[in-house]
Amino acid sequence: MSGTIVLGIGNRLGADDAAGTCLVDMLNQRQHKAKTLHSGEITTIDAGTAPESYTSVIRRHQPDLLILVDAADMGLPPGALRTIPPEKISTLSFSTHSMPLSMFISYVKELCGKVLLVGVQPECTETGRRISRAVRTSVKKLAEAILEGRVAEISPLE
Repeated sequence: MSGTIVLGIGNRLGADDAAGTCLVDMLNQRQHKAKTLHSGEITTIDAGTAPESYTSVIRRHQPDLLILVDAADMGLPPGALRTIPPEKISTLSFSTHSMPLSMFISYVKELCGKVLLVGVQPECTETGRRISRAVRTSVKKLAEAILEGRVAEISPLE
């Protein structure tokens, strides 16, 4: 096992539901500027609404850390970031997926050192709207935390 995979989940057409895919874009831009894109340290994947389509990539890389990022209605202020423990996943509302995230995580956890689900509280997930300022700001902070190895500092959902 080696490195980190960041799997951004979401619908680009659904305003803040695009939080995970927006994060992947930001990470790719920052890694490109730093000339470390695909350096083996951090691999980014825009999974859209079908993270299960990328299980073969996860199996091939067997990362030390798999970070899943998705918009999740956690009842918090817009843009709030929380790590979501496995026992809380089924109680939250995530964006539309072909497979429940709890089932996906159960499947891939055998392929990784650690799986971390980061939820981003959306303000609006209405189709055709742009991502909100609050979510964009939080996603930028999350990108910095991932690149600096500080993702463990994100508070867990209580």
